[in-house]
Parts: sequence; structure tokens; C-alpha cells
Amino acid sequence: MPDNKVLQVAILIWGCAFCAIAALCIFLSSNYDKEKRRHLILMEGFTSLLLLMDAMAYIFRGYPGALGSVMVHVSNFLVFFMSEVVLMCFHTYVCIYLLSKKERRAFRRVKAGYFIAVVGMILVILSQFTHLYYYIDAENFYHRTSLYILSLLLPVACMFIDLTLLIQYRKRVSRKILISMLSYIVLPVVAAAVQTFWYGMSLINFSIGISMIVMFVAMMTELNQEMYELISSEGKIKERLEIATILNKCVAELISGEDEDAAISNLLHIISEYFDGDRSYIVQIDEKRNVCANTYEYAMNGVTAEKDNLQEVPMEMIESWMDSFRKNGLYYIPDIEEEKGKPYYETLKMQDITRLLAVPLNSDGKIIGFLGVDNPRLHYEDHTLLSSIQYFLSDSLKAKERKEQLQYMSYRDMLTTLYNRNKYIQVLESVQAKKVIKTGVAYIDINGLKQVNDLYGHEAGDRLIINTARSILAILPENAYRVGGDEFVIICSDMDEKIFRKKMQDISDSIAAKKISVSIGIVWEESSSELETMLRRADDLMYVEKKKYYEEHGMI
Repeated sequence: MPDNKVLQVAILIWGCAFCAIAALCIFLSSNYDKEKRRHLILMEGFTSLLLLMDAMAYIFRGYPGALGSVMVHVSNFLVFFMSEVVLMCFHTYVCIYLLSKKERRAFRRVKAGYFIAVVGMILVILSQFTHLYYYIDAENFYHRTSLYILSLLLPVACMFIDLTLLIQYRKRVSRKILISMLSYIVLPVVAAAVQTFWYGMSLINFSIGISMIVMFVAMMTELNQEMYELISSEGKIKERLEIATILNKCVAELISGEDEDAAISNLLHIISEYFDGDRSYIVQIDEKRNVCANTYEYAMNGVTAEKDNLQEVPMEMIESWMDSFRKNGLYYIPDIEEEKGKPYYETLKMQDITRLLAVPLNSDGKIIGFLGVDNPRLHYEDHTLLSSIQYFLSDSLKAKERKEQLQYMSYRDMLTTLYNRNKYIQVLESVQAKKVIKTGVAYIDINGLKQVNDLYGHEAGDRLIINTARSILAILPENAYRVGGDEFVIICSDMDEKIFRKKMQDISDSIAAKKISVSIGIVWEESSSELETMLRRADDLMYVEKKKYYEEHGMI
């Protein structure tokens, strides 16, 4: 072989060996993220095969006989095919780094990248029979065809998609990783432009090998940095013991007793003291409405509580927080002045926040909120405690939510959403043998419901019940109970008579406006020894009204 060919083959073999070694090193680096690690191994391994086949193509170019023919055909086919395979692996690698699984499934650009790579593979296979990209002559020499340019344009299109993703979501990766990924796009594209006019040089594949080296070095640098930080943190034995003690205390708070709200409040108190922070809090996300709200907080003495001011906050305001939660598992602001211009800057500034630390709360693979500390003065560079407690806190919030749902279902009427008979009985039992002060009660019964059910069906009857309940809900939502099919009870304690009777009149007028006829029995007393006695009297008065209605309408 001529000297320049020997040099070319030597460079390709060297690149093949390096990529193979890199794949082995990554395989042995078990501390790296499994999914990223797997696809980087595939990229390095396939690139090693690509460079080896490119070297074989040079070695056997023009080699006579059957061996030369087989090797030239196989090596050139694998060069083109492996280029497409490496491209697909890179596209996957970029998507894993930048996007969540949900985003990967939804984004059209992700699907388009895979489509282009698959089309490229198919065209390479077809080229073996149609000479679309190249052909091998009788003397075993490789020659480009007029459509060779297509083998370059398809990968460029896929790389352009990856470039747009990298630009858009560049903040989700470290600078080193970003540059290493860009090298795979920039170097081969430049090489392709040169190779289009400089025939005979394997610049594209060589540039791919260079970019793989860059990505390997970036990955190892990042891994070494993580290991260094881990070793450094492990050296702080005293601090770790303190964290363990505090964590046990926090967990004990969460699992102690049945009052979840009190337990969470105590936990936030512990966190505030540990970090010497002004305020610790929990923010929960309402995914359906795309807003978040401060649901729990603990403010140290002299610090203004902000919970009431942080309701219905649009998720757009903390979009960068969410990105950081997904990428880093936390959000840390060392200096609020560095956040100038961000949508949340003014809000934090008004709260006298100079530093902030927050970690996400996850459930079923989704971020449901976050735990934060304002102005931490101690331990703020170490988020171990918050990262550990977040799992227990997430479980506690989900358990509380499930409990509230069960409680709601057990005490709410499913048709009207009013309190049901179970809740009604519980209220009676709670005030049994207790003297009631300034209490008003009322019995409400729908007139003619049976006739409506018989004539128009139970759906029509249900509409009457629902519309009656809505009138009650609009005025006394927390004082009303559905105790039977068409029977409602209202109990208002510690309410002046004028106010009570005004509200009952408003309910009556609202029901009448819907052309619904009801019978109502109302009793109010300044004081009474038995609530049940008042309810029986109201029930009797209601039946007097009902009897009068049926007599007037000839329904007796």
C-alpha cells in the first residue's frame, strides 16, 4: 500500500482500538447511570466496528480473487450501515440526557430522528442491490454513484434535529457533556462537506471516532468529579452522623400519631433548625390546573409567613426549577442577585430571600411538589438531608391524600356531594347530651318526587334532588346533610336567629326559582339541651307542610 494509505489505515485501527477500550472502561464503570452507560457503550462499540471495517475497506481495495471481493463488499456495506447505527445510538443518547421518558414518547423530533436513521439503514441495504450510493467494480475497487450525497444528507438531517434539542435543552446537561455531544454533530458535518469534494479520504468516520473520544473523556471527567465529591462527602463522618440523627427524628415525626398536618409542621420546624433557615415549606403541584401552591410552612420567630401569598402560582414561573429537579435532583440558588431577570426573581426578592435550597417530591415517577428552605445559613452546600427526607415526605403526603379521599367518600353523598347520613349520625353523636347554643335546624323534603319518578323515570327524579342540593350547597355547604332519598337536614350552631332564617329564606327562594316544590320545617333556639329534640320538631313541622301540599294538589 502507498504510504498515505498505510497512515490512513493505522489511524483507523488506532481509533478502533481506542473506542473498544473506551467501551470496556465504560462497562466497568458501574457507578454511571445505567441507561446512559448502556447507550454510550453501544456507541463506542459500534464506532470501533465502523473504524475497523473502514480500515478493512482500504486494505482490501483492489485485492484480487474471491477473498478480496467478499471483504470489499462486506467492509463497505458495514461502513455505511454502522454509520447509521451509530447515528441512531447518538440520537437515543441525546434524548436520554435531555428529555424525560414522557417527553421522549411525545416529542415529534425524537420520532423523526429515529425515522431518518431507519430510512438510512434501509437505503444502505437497498444500495447493495441497486448501487444507490456506490458500487464495486470487477477489480474490487469502490466507486461512488451520483446519489452518494444522499448518504450524507440523511445523517445531517438527523444531526440537525439533535442540534435543535441540544440548543433548546442545553441547561439540562453540564457544559462538558454538551460540548462533547456537539462535537459529534459539528465534526462529521464539517468532514462530510470536505469529503464531498476530497475523494479518497475517510474524514467522516475519522471525525466520528474523534467525537467518541471526546464523549468518553467528558463522561469519565463527570464520573470522576462525582466520585471526588462522594469521597469528600464521605470524609465528613461527624456531619453524616448528625444528618442521620436528624433524619431519624424527621421520620419519627412523620410516622407518629394520626395528625399528619401536625407531624409535617414539626418536621419543617426540625429542618429549619438544622439549616438555620428563615422558613421551610412544602409546595404541591396541581397538574390539571398547571399551578402550584404552598400547602405547609414553618417560619422562624420574626420571619413573616408567606403561605397565603403563594397560592395559585403558575407553573411557568418555576419552569427552570422543574428542569433542575429532573436533571440534578435539587434546585439551589446561592445568590438571589444571580437570578435577576428570571420570572420568580421579584417574588423571592419581596420575601427577603437571598439564598434558597429545594428538592423535588416524587410519586409514581412524577414530581408532585417540592420541599424548600429559605436563607439556609448552615449545611446549605449539602442537600443530603433534604434528598433523604423527600421520599418519606412524598409517601406521607400521598397517604394523607388517600386518607382524605376515603374520608370524603365515606362522608359525602355521591349524587349531591352533600354530607351523607354517616356524617349526620356522627354529628348527632358528637353533640349528644351537650347543650346547644344559638342553634337552628331545618328539615327539607321534595314534594312529589315519587310521582316524578313514576311518570318520567328516576333520572328526572335525580335531577330534582341534584338541583335542590345545589341551592343548599350555594348557601350552607358545610351545614347540610342528605339523610334520605329526598330528605335534607340543615344544622347551624352558634348562629343568630335572623342570620339563620335569612339563609333559609335564600335557600327556599333559590329552590323555588328552579320550579321545585319542597316542604320545610325550621326550628331555632337560643339554647337547648337536646339537638335531637329540635330535629324531631323540625321534622314534624316539615310533615305538616307536606300534608298541606298534598291536600292542595289532591295527592292524598
